[in-house]
Amino acid sequence: MDLKVQNWKNLTDQHLYDWHGLWTRYTPTGEVLQSFPSLRHFESNADKTEIYQLNKYMYTEDDIKKESWHYNQTENSLEDGMFHPQAESMRGYFFPSGHAAWAVTQLQEGSPFGMELFFRYQHLRHSVGIVYDDKGNLMRTANIREDSTGYPSSFWSTELEQLPSRELSQNLQGTSISMTADLQVSEPVNAQFTWSKEGHQLFYLPDGVSISCPEKVSLGSPVFCLVNWLINEQEMQQLIANYDASGKFQSLTLEHYELNQ
Repeated sequence: MDLKVQNWKNLTDQHLYDWHGLWTRYTPTGEVLQSFPSLRHFESNADKTEIYQLNKYMYTEDDIKKESWHYNQTENSLEDGMFHPQAESMRGYFFPSGHAAWAVTQLQEGSPFGMELFFRYQHLRHSVGIVYDDKGNLMRTANIREDSTGYPSSFWSTELEQLPSRELSQNLQGTSISMTADLQVSEPVNAQFTWSKEGHQLFYLPDGVSISCPEKVSLGSPVFCLVNWLINEQEMQQLIANYDASGKFQSLTLEHYELNQ
């Protein structure tokens, strides 16, 4: 199958649901900035060549913000990823499992920079947003815990505060696949779990979610943003967005680790 067709299919196969969520934004030092219920509604035409997305942010009972987008397979499914109508510089990369990223394709001096990394598991979806300001400083992170069965979720907690630490074994072995900027997907290879990196800030969010990202991004140095999710006592997933020293998006890596082997 054509790679851009496969990328589109991965989106329509895994994400055309009503995603009821709890959206929480954090400051660069991990304090709760804002939290509110959300709904991301997706629907398509019969042959799934068009997608309609409606986002609702329920800040209060009387303050509900709505945003909507329309995707067309001919216009939005490109050789270098899904084109997002909201941002010319952003592309979507989707694995068959539903794990995905919306990411700025090129870091540029004087422009904001960011990404949203998505996990999928059964009826659950989870994503982490990482946003930098136009000077390359970390501006905020976001944690969006979603459930296609309704709100409140029977799986996700309502905890908001971040934790001071989390036990993450450095001896985990697993498997890894990567999708490059031109949508090529590698064969699975063995992976060794890595976590903290020099110059990174570490955040330990509720429900087993952890973030490792640079305090500051700039041209001239590669950028790696890592997010992992301890789904349960047996399984952990990790996503890594990779940029080269010129600031160009290189790949999205998905790693699976089995715990307590």
